[in-house]
Amino acid sequence: MLLNENEITDRVITSVAKVYRKKVSGLVAHAGVVLSFSQGEQLVLHTSPDKNTHLSTIEEFSEGQKLVKKNSVNATQTIVDRINRRVSSSFKYSLFNNCEHLASEVMTGHSISAQLKTTLTFAVVGTALAACKVSNRSASRLLFTALICGGLGLYLEKQAQLSS
Repeated sequence: MLLNENEITDRVITSVAKVYRKKVSGLVAHAGVVLSFSQGEQLVLHTSPDKNTHLSTIEEFSEGQKLVKKNSVNATQTIVDRINRRVSSSFKYSLFNNCEHLASEVMTGHSISAQLKTTLTFAVVGTALAACKVSNRSASRLLFTALICGGLGLYLEKQAQLSS
């Protein structure tokens, strides 16, 4: 198997686990996938704005924060293929290709971000409800409502991800 510049060509991945930790900013949770190898070593596959998709040690990924493991599965050939596809691609980190998209794609085959989805859903629903009242239909009120409701959705999703 091939995994980027870290040259993991002779190791066998036995299991993978989706993990989260608090981000330094505190606004969102950072997601990654712990790759457990047959020799007992573990590395974390994740993506960030400064390094895009890369591998880190558990210590580097955690940055001193507690890791919350959400699910662990045996590494099937399909999962290993997804890992290799993401590592060998030129995906650049963005709002719509973030750490959660990567972790979800590796684990399920579907590139989604629950944090982004919940934030946008809360923002849209909250804004729609606020717009039901005619006096709330100014652009500034609706924008404020979208920001507050989106922020609430982001907070709630982050709390769910960081709970054991």
